[in-house]
Amino acid sequence: MATLWAQTATFGNINVGDDLPILVKFEFRPPAQEGVEPPHEDPVNTEKLSGYVRELLLKAFPAEAVEGDGTVIEPEILAPFLPGDTVSLSGRVRGKSEDGGRNTVECQVVVETEDGGETVARARTVISL
Repeated sequence: MATLWAQTATFGNINVGDDLPILVKFEFRPPAQEGVEPPHEDPVNTEKLSGYVRELLLKAFPAEAVEGDGTVIEPEILAPFLPGDTVSLSGRVRGKSEDGGRNTVECQVVVETEDGGETVARARTVISL
């Protein structure tokens, strides 16, 4: 299937099964210093995870659609992970619908760790185009 890109994505050319681009996320973590306690990091919460997912959606869909009132992001954290951990976000179009002049695209997003590919989070999204 095709990979969606914000510059070319329209409701008419999106198909169920199309892939979202891959987004790799991490926040800079200073290198550990011997004998120095590393700073405390709180695990990524659903609000921060929603921001990661929104960033991925901005690579796949026009900004006005992602930032519009019709966008829904339903994040779910499956295992704790830290902002300094490297994770990749990917996804796929799961459905398309036209309802009363409103065109929507439903996607499933998966968040995996760099080491071993453990799924640590996922999100269901609905974009109104």
